[in-house]
Amino acid sequence: MQGGYCHRRRSRTGTATAGAGTLLLLISMCAFGCSSATNKPNEVVNSEVYPANYKNQIAGLLMTNLTQNADYRNSLISPPVMKPVGQNQHYVACVQLNGFNQHKEKAVIYFAGNINQFVDATPDECAGAAYEPFTELAKLAPR
Repeated sequence: MQGGYCHRRRSRTGTATAGAGTLLLLISMCAFGCSSATNKPNEVVNSEVYPANYKNQIAGLLMTNLTQNADYRNSLISPPVMKPVGQNQHYVACVQLNGFNQHKEKAVIYFAGNINQFVDATPDECAGAAYEPFTELAKLAPR
């Protein structure tokens, strides 16, 4: 009987040792993975990046919103200018769409060099905008 008892005891010890080893392995993996994720510094985003490719960005956006050829061909755009938007400063580009008997003025608000909002312009947002022909959009007009 002692032989059987020793045999059982070894198997329990072996199982306990294997379980403890697995548990230690899992804990060390979690500790390594968790500590590396929490030790990363927070990424700081510069919200005031000038949108270098603004004409193509806006043209791409407008392709999904415009339905009339006149809006494409008679459109005007201003370069982005730093303006107050709410409590912060953002680059704002203004777009005029002069379709059939209608005039729409839109503001494109940027955050970190990317379009964040496309809204109807307030008088303050586009006052004094230096408009120029939006030839990039005119080239995309449906035929």
